[in-house]
Amino acid sequence: MVDAKMARKDFIASIVLIAFSLTIIIMSYTMPRLERRGIDPFSAPGVVPGMIGLVLLCLALILFVRSVRYGGYRITKGTTDTVQTQNQKGAAVRVMLTLFVSLVYAIGFLGRLNYSVSTALFIFAFICLFEIQPGRSLWNQRKIILFALVQAVVASLLITVVFQNLFLVDLP
Repeated sequence: MVDAKMARKDFIASIVLIAFSLTIIIMSYTMPRLERRGIDPFSAPGVVPGMIGLVLLCLALILFVRSVRYGGYRITKGTTDTVQTQNQKGAAVRVMLTLFVSLVYAIGFLGRLNYSVSTALFIFAFICLFEIQPGRSLWNQRKIILFALVQAVVASLLITVVFQNLFLVDLP
C-alpha cells in the first residue's frame, strides 16, 4: 500500500522530472551534429545527454503513471505535526546516509579500486543500507542481500560495458 502523501509527492516530482527531461532532450537535439566535418553521428556532443534525457523521461513517466494510479493527483489532507516531524527526521537521516555512501564511493573508491568493483560495492552497500531492516536477523533477510549482490554485479558490469564500448569513455 502506498501512502497518499508519498503518491502526491511522486506526482509532483514526476511532473518536474518530465519537464526537466524534455528540456534535456530538446537542448541535446539542438546541439551541433558536426556532420559537415564527417564526424560519426554517434560521437556528436548531444547524443549522450539525449540518451540520458530519454531514460529519465521514461522513468518519470513510469513514476507519473504510478502516482496517478495511487491518487497522487488529488489534494490530500495535511498530516499532524508529529507525523510530519518524524517524516522530516527520517528523510534527513536518509539524505545523510546517501551523502556518506556517495562520498565514500567518490573519494574513497574511485581511482583506488577497479571501476567495476567500486561501482558494485557502492550499489551493494546502497541497496543493503536502505533495504535491510534493523532488528531482524540477516538470515531472514538473505533474499534482500542476495538480490543486492546480483543487482550490484549486473548493474556494475552493464554500466562499465555501456560507458566503455558505447560512449567510448575511459573509466578510472
